[in-house]
Amino acid sequence: MKYFIAIVFIFTLLGSNAQDIHFSQYFYSPLTLNPAHTGKVDADWRFVNNFRNQWKSLSIPYRTIGVSYEHQWYIYSEQLSYGINIINDKSGPIGLTVNKLFLTLAYHKKIEQSQWHAGIQAGMVFKNFSLNDITFPNQFDMTTGYFNSQLNNNETNLVNHTNYPDINIGIAWDKPMQYFHPEIGLSVFHLIMPKETYTDQNYHIAMRYALYGGLFTPIKQFYFKPQVFNMRQRKATDLIIGSELGYQFKNNKAFLQRIFTGIFFRNDFSTSFDASIVMIGLQIKQWQFGFSYDINTSSLSQATQRRGAFELSVIYTSKSTIPKKITIPCDRM
Repeated sequence: MKYFIAIVFIFTLLGSNAQDIHFSQYFYSPLTLNPAHTGKVDADWRFVNNFRNQWKSLSIPYRTIGVSYEHQWYIYSEQLSYGINIINDKSGPIGLTVNKLFLTLAYHKKIEQSQWHAGIQAGMVFKNFSLNDITFPNQFDMTTGYFNSQLNNNETNLVNHTNYPDINIGIAWDKPMQYFHPEIGLSVFHLIMPKETYTDQNYHIAMRYALYGGLFTPIKQFYFKPQVFNMRQRKATDLIIGSELGYQFKNNKAFLQRIFTGIFFRNDFSTSFDASIVMIGLQIKQWQFGFSYDINTSSLSQATQRRGAFELSVIYTSKSTIPKKITIPCDRM
């Protein structure tokens, strides 16, 4: 099974339309979810760190690290936000390494009770892998009956690296109500469909669409937030549906603000459910920690013994120094 997955991975690398890097805790990775979420927070600035480790049981782990920083920016009464988003991903037996560096800008506007958000990301993507860990048909040694990576592979058009510019855009809407706080967003990635190839083929990355929504429902000190996320890229599809349940503390001397848990289900439409995702977390003052685990229920579950991926999210949200109300002083009559 391990060798089969490695072979599939190599063919996927040389020409595929598989999905991009993404997190199960997509809602706690705002800048990889939607550029419009840049600065979409009641704070002067926010720092986010995400870590994901997948398929370690198969000895070909996929490891992803995401780091982002956002800061508010006001021009007169208009609210903008800027930030930076960095992704490092390493996967598979040939060490495919992906580094992404994006600058992001968002505009926020309140119209009556609705809050509208629009954002754009622009940056560079760098990819490389190790040719020394791949063997080709021309490297089969007839004298030994084994593949020999020291022999010439005769692949004259193959390179082990590529880089290209990329642009992502997105919009989002939310509206605080008396009993509910709905939100919805749409993001489009690879807007310019950049060329990505390790050969002389003219392969372009297809645009990826992410549509998601949530409904925050407070019940006294509890809250309930059902969420749904759907992502499409050519024939690849990912659907995550589930809910978060939390409890918010009041006047806690230990500075514990809230605790939360959640359960989500992923469906890639090739099986009934690809994975079940369980999550727990807590918030201490401005720090939030979230831990989730993907229980593999796909066709690989026998090889992985249902062990999928674990994720850790760490978020620090500063306090806001922007006054919520403005009073105009006047002389008494």
